[in-house]
Amino acid sequence: MKLRPHHLLCIQKFTGKGYDAAFTAHMTAVCAALHDRPDTSVTLTAGCDDVCAACPHKAGAECDTAEKVQALDRAVSEHCALQAGMTADWTSLKNIASAKIFHTDAFAAVCGGCQWYGLCRETEES
Repeated sequence: MKLRPHHLLCIQKFTGKGYDAAFTAHMTAVCAALHDRPDTSVTLTAGCDDVCAACPHKAGAECDTAEKVQALDRAVSEHCALQAGMTADWTSLKNIASAKIFHTDAFAAVCGGCQWYGLCRETEES
C-alpha cells in the first residue's frame, strides 16, 4: 500500500466522516484493510496515494490542495524522521506517528490547520 506521511495520522483518527460518500466508503475500506492486516507493507509517497484514489480533491494525478497536503506531509516526515520511498509494516509506521505526534505537543503544530483537527482531537486512537 502507498500512503502519504500525513495519512499515517488520518487513518488512525478516522471515524467514518469524510468529504463525500464515495471518499468515506473508500477510507473505511482502507482503514479496515490495515486493521485486519496490521503487517501490511506500506511505502511512503510524496504524491497521491491509495487514500487519495477516491478523494474529490484529486485532479488527475495531482491534488488541488497540493500546497496544504505537502505541508502536512513535510511536518509529519520531519517530526517522525520519515521520508518518501521508505517501506515498513503498517503497525510500525502507525506507532512512530502516534508516539512522535499524537502523544506530544506536535499534534497541534502539525495538524492544527487541518479542517478535521477538531474532530481528530476528540477521537481516541485506534
